[in-house]
Amino acid sequence: MRHLLTHIAIFTIALFLIAAAALFGWSRSAQLVITDEATVLAGFEPMPEEEFNWTQLGAKAYLRNCANCHGREGEGWDQYPALGHTAPLFESPGGRDYIIDVHLYGLTGDRWGVPMPPMGHIHDIEMAAVINHVLTNFGNEALLDEDAELYAPEDIGPRRGQDLSPAQVNERRLEVMGVEEE
Repeated sequence: MRHLLTHIAIFTIALFLIAAAALFGWSRSAQLVITDEATVLAGFEPMPEEEFNWTQLGAKAYLRNCANCHGREGEGWDQYPALGHTAPLFESPGGRDYIIDVHLYGLTGDRWGVPMPPMGHIHDIEMAAVINHVLTNFGNEALLDEDAELYAPEDIGPRRGQDLSPAQVNERRLEVMGVEEE
């Protein structure tokens, strides 16, 4: 009888572990959303008399989403570019939209060692904050026009839904920089 109870206990534990693994696998494959835009905004939404304060969110979002490839200080390494060239790109005609598109749809081309993955999963407020963080750090602050209007969350949403490929975004870079395709 003792062996029978031991076997039942082992099979019960095994079934529980299999069910837990299946549930975990489903939640990962379904990209179960744990937060939403309203929750993110609750921590960083400006009060009516204040301006959008993106600095803390931008620094955290950069470390979480960008630092692995571009480095903690935006210095880049190996095939990942440094980010000190972003301000002139931002200020060129069409550059403002292009920078958003790079983040939403990714970037790939012969110039890059590895493609930049699309970051369309990032909420508008977090994307605006991280782009502003890049534009005001890593040497860009010295290059950025004093009158430059940084991004607000409402600048991001209208650029979504274009279904651009990373290669199409790369083609736009050439236009923005005024470079003829080779």
